[in-house]
Amino acid sequence: MNNDLLRNAIYYCEALRKRPLYAIIPAVVTLAIAMVALFTMPRIYQADALLMIDTPQSQSTLLPATVTSEQLQFVEQRVLAREKLLALANEFDLFPGVRQTMSDTMLAELVRRQVNITTVATESSERYSGTSAMRIGFSSDAPEQASAVAARLVEMIIDENRRLRIVRASEMTAFLEREAIDLTERTAKRDREWNAYLAANSDAMPSRVQSLDSELQEKDREAATTAQAISTLIQDIRLSEAESRLGVQRSEGSALAARQLAELEAELTARSVTYSAEHPDIRSLNQRIESLKRRIAQAASGTNGERELSPELALVADRITIGKTRHEDLLSAQSEIQKRIAELRAIIARAPAVQAQVEAFERDRDSMQRAADDINSRLSAARSGERLERSGSISHVQIIEQPETPRDPVSPNRKRLMLMSLAAAMGFGFAGIYIGDAMQRSIRGSFDLRDVLAGSTLVMIPHFRPESERKFFADAVLDRIAGTSHGSPAKA
Repeated sequence: MNNDLLRNAIYYCEALRKRPLYAIIPAVVTLAIAMVALFTMPRIYQADALLMIDTPQSQSTLLPATVTSEQLQFVEQRVLAREKLLALANEFDLFPGVRQTMSDTMLAELVRRQVNITTVATESSERYSGTSAMRIGFSSDAPEQASAVAARLVEMIIDENRRLRIVRASEMTAFLEREAIDLTERTAKRDREWNAYLAANSDAMPSRVQSLDSELQEKDREAATTAQAISTLIQDIRLSEAESRLGVQRSEGSALAARQLAELEAELTARSVTYSAEHPDIRSLNQRIESLKRRIAQAASGTNGERELSPELALVADRITIGKTRHEDLLSAQSEIQKRIAELRAIIARAPAVQAQVEAFERDRDSMQRAADDINSRLSAARSGERLERSGSISHVQIIEQPETPRDPVSPNRKRLMLMSLAAAMGFGFAGIYIGDAMQRSIRGSFDLRDVLAGSTLVMIPHFRPESERKFFADAVLDRIAGTSHGSPAKA
């Protein structure tokens, strides 16, 4: 098969030598058309600029995180908006030949195709975090116009970035102001709740627990002393009443009354341990005892007061009266002491809950105070940043590469197109040889005779080489390579 391919190549090389115009004319025409098209194509120049943009970083956990690439995309979209592109076309008189024949949207899209903006946002782990690179390019058939429009695009990007930073700074300031106001209101509400709770539980504050314990111990001692004094006084009253009864008993009725009185006093003594002096049972016993005592006193003094008590009995009666008065005072004091003890125990029982609530209030207040300090510091920084952004004192965009007037066009690539034209010319030249050879009606070689004779033999001619035949060196080389003296295209 390699031998067949080689014979075909040799055959068409001989055809090229015999009929060179079949290859030269298509090749020259193709090359001429390609050169005319190449040199009539408009040259496109592109001016580029490189910017480094410091993207704003969120400094508060209260603020929503903003992705850097989204900010750069927003700036790019603002610059490539239809209104701005139309203004750019009017300013530099772009595409004057077609501006009157297309709509504003089509013109803006045509300008947008000539603009090339590439952004690269750095990651937080990289060395220069918070900065982004942006390359701006504009293509035009005039190099001066390309550089001028690229410079204007750089100015537009700087202005849009500054406007975006001012807007973001204003939004941050407004947000922090709202947060500060809300935190102040919540702090004031919490303080009101704190003051109301303190007023309602001022007696059970943790600072008073020790004094309350001391007072409770003192009241317990007073209650024990009072109870002992009451017991002693009751015994004295009973002795005095016994003496009075012994002196005034005159009849069996008096003895019965005395026994009843003793029983009632014993019952009163037993119930006084359990009930207070204001209890209805105690008051009823006291009334009955007083009634019996009056009866005994009347019996002792005689009917209608005809008889008077002896000085000893009068002294005993006074002592009984004084003892009863003191007994009532001691019972009242005992009741007050018991009431105060109950109050103290209730207050001391509430003290742990009050202490826990006070600690919770203090933690909340400290947390709110720290949050308020943090918000105020961030608000102050945000206001300072907004003032700096509005005044333009700081620049967050650095022009690394200024747009220059390009010297060489970026398209068309003449070297590549030239090589493609030469390849096309060679292809058309070979096609011309092939088509010209195929259109020949004469016998071109043994392969044509083979087709015409259809396998029959016309005449047998021995192989010989005339001595007078001249042979070119190229033919000899080709015959030697092909292994035959007459070149012909091989068939499968």
